[in-house]
Amino acid sequence: MPDNDKKKHYVRAAYAPDGPGALAMIELLKDHGIDAFRQGGVKDIYKIGGDIFGEEIMVDPEDLSEAQRLLGSAEAGKPASEAKKASKTKALLCLLAAAALFAVLLFLRGRFL
Repeated sequence: MPDNDKKKHYVRAAYAPDGPGALAMIELLKDHGIDAFRQGGVKDIYKIGGDIFGEEIMVDPEDLSEAQRLLGSAEAGKPASEAKKASKTKALLCLLAAAALFAVLLFLRGRFL
């Protein structure tokens, strides 16, 4: 059976917030003998600069419960995922950019009055 036909029968075991997280999940599953891959597609063509929509981790239906158990225990052991850290960093950078823009606007307003 060709590989593409086999992938049509796989189901989503988990959802990763980004590409590196998806690769780590896939590696964990493969280390435990579970065949897995990330679900890509049209969304990969349009994303610019990062994983906007996240990644689906696909497994064989027979391995679904074991995969979810493994991925659940892996997430439970982490204090904070890399995606949460990146999200906090982006939020801080946006806040700093907004404050800088506000300061420039105040400066320009005072200068041209």
